[in-house]
Amino acid sequence: MRFIIGLLLFFLLACSEKAAQRQSFKISFTEQDSPLQLSLRGISVVDSNVVWLSGTKGTILRTLNGGTKWELIQAPDQDSLDFRSIYAFSAQKALVASAGFPARVYKTLNGGLSWELVYENLDSAAFMNSIAFRGPQQGVIFGDQLGDCHLILQTLDAGNTWRRISCEKLPKPLAYENGFAASNSCIVVTRQRRYVIGLGGLKSRVFTSPRGLAWQASHTTLGGGLSSRGIYALAAGRQRLIAVGGDYTKPDSTYQASISNDQGKTWQSGGVLNGYRSIVDYSSKHQLWMAAGTNGVDYSEDHGKSWEKVSQLELNTLQFDQASGSAWAASSKGRIFRIEIKSN
Repeated sequence: MRFIIGLLLFFLLACSEKAAQRQSFKISFTEQDSPLQLSLRGISVVDSNVVWLSGTKGTILRTLNGGTKWELIQAPDQDSLDFRSIYAFSAQKALVASAGFPARVYKTLNGGLSWELVYENLDSAAFMNSIAFRGPQQGVIFGDQLGDCHLILQTLDAGNTWRRISCEKLPKPLAYENGFAASNSCIVVTRQRRYVIGLGGLKSRVFTSPRGLAWQASHTTLGGGLSSRGIYALAAGRQRLIAVGGDYTKPDSTYQASISNDQGKTWQSGGVLNGYRSIVDYSSKHQLWMAAGTNGVDYSEDHGKSWEKVSQLELNTLQFDQASGSAWAASSKGRIFRIEIKSN
């Protein structure tokens, strides 16, 4: 009997500890005034005041005051481009890349008053998914298969010029394999400044590179078998990488996160997420991971081992400001949210 009572007490304490752990933060979502109702997928948080967003029909938005006011930036050239990728260096300097035809990259140095076309690919099959930088000068853009290999562009001068990495430096594509331009986050840069790209299709692989020139492939635990299934987003934090995704055509199915502790070389299954997730990010201030998709938002306090649903909001993308711990998020209908996290 003492053994049974002791066992019950152990389980009760374990459950209460787990519950307390999951309730150690209060997470709030405050909707901000958006000037439009178009799909937003690209996000780049510069600091607690400056945030850029991008999306369909040439949409580019910027706030200089943490979202109190969002400004609609004049689109470069034409308003038909789908700007799913954006990278901002500052309030004045930013890059946007279009998904689909024509494949174009533009750069501004004056807060969007004018834009320079810095890359163009007129191949109708060219499709760019995401932009990432490992420093102020060095960055990459990742795209789907074009010809005999995937399209990976590299810049060494802060995006003024771009060159394609040769197929000899890249893993051979699988029978069907692609990236996902769902949230501008299928590329992540680790704390060691290593690039990691997530893909899907036949299998869910990652491509990794220390500097963006030569790339290697490794397999994750996210599965595959469908062109719509795979890694939609990656995030890095505390020597760990977490990949999320699933299948956007099955948003309410559950999927396990995939976790790497060695810069993307090997992967293990993490906790179960409460649906397809197009975005994941890490807050170093709160030591908390947050993932979101079309059926809600999950967060993890144990580095991906378990996930708790915190909201039913439909979101495409989100990103933390690492200094303040605040985050911004956007949806397919142009809705914008500021996310605040406070300790209970």
